[in-house]
Amino acid sequence: MLTRLSERFAVLILIVLAGAIYGCASPTPKAVADWHDAVVAVREQSGTTFRGVNNLVREAQLKRAANLPNLRESDFHPGLDAEAIAAWNRALDSLAAYSAALSTLLSPELPAGVGDSTKRLGESIAATSKSELFTKRPGLASALGKLGTKLASLAASQSAKSIMAETDKDVSEVLDQMARMINDDSGGKETGVYQTVHANWTLQADEIRTEFLRAQSPADKPKVAARYAAVLEQRDAADAALLGLRHSILELAAAHSRAAAGGPMDTSALIDNIREQIAFFKGLLGDLKPAKN
Repeated sequence: MLTRLSERFAVLILIVLAGAIYGCASPTPKAVADWHDAVVAVREQSGTTFRGVNNLVREAQLKRAANLPNLRESDFHPGLDAEAIAAWNRALDSLAAYSAALSTLLSPELPAGVGDSTKRLGESIAATSKSELFTKRPGLASALGKLGTKLASLAASQSAKSIMAETDKDVSEVLDQMARMINDDSGGKETGVYQTVHANWTLQADEIRTEFLRAQSPADKPKVAARYAAVLEQRDAADAALLGLRHSILELAAAHSRAAAGGPMDTSALIDNIREQIAFFKGLLGDLKPAKN
C-alpha cells in the first residue's frame, strides 16, 4: 500500500515538475528575433501613417486657404506635430535596441562584456525618458524610465529569460502608453491623436457643408458636394491608418508577453498584416486626388 502511494506521489511530482518546466520555458532566439522584426515593422508603419496623415491634413489646408481672408500660422498646423512624432520614434527605437540586446544574450556564444553593454543600454533608455521630448508625455516617460531602470538592474544576470519575464510588465506599459497616445478612452472621455485628427477633418467637412448651403446656384452645389465627399474620404483614410497602427502596438505587447512566458510566438502574421496596411494606405493616398474647386 505504501509502495503504491509512493509511486503515485512520485508520478504527481513529475507532473508538477513538467508543468513548471513548461511554464518557465525560455524564449527562443527565433521568438526574440521575430519580436524585434515586428518592432522594426511597426516603426515603418508609424512613419508611413504619420507622413500620410500630415500630407492629407496639409492638402486639405491648402484647399481651404482659397476661402481664407488672410494666412495665419494656426491655419497650417500639422495633424501630428514633430515633437510627438519624435517622442514616439524614440520609444520604438528604445524597444528595438532592447530586443537586439536580448538576441545577443541568446547567442550560442555569449559575447564578453554583454552584461555591461546591456546595463549601459538600460541606463540610456532611462536617460532618454528624462529628455524634453517626453515633458508633455509623463505617462510614456514614466514607463520608459521603469523599463530602462529594470533592464539596467537585471543586466548582470545575462539571462534573456529572466530579463523578459521581469520586464514584460514594463514593456507592456510602454506600448500601452503609446496606444493611448493614439486613442485613450480610459478616463471616460476619448482623447489622443485619433480624436484630434478626426475632429480636424470633421471641422473642415462642416465648413464645406456651410458653403453648400450658401451656394448661389444649383450648378455650384455638385462641385461643393464633391469636395465634401473628398474630405470625408480623407478623414476615413486617416482614421483607419491610425487605428491600424494602434492595433499593431497592442499586438506587439501581446507578442512580447507570449515570448516572455516561453510559449509559442510567431509574429509573421502581424508583420504581414503591417505590410498590407502600409501598402493599402500608400495606395489610398495615391487614389485620393484633390477635388477641383
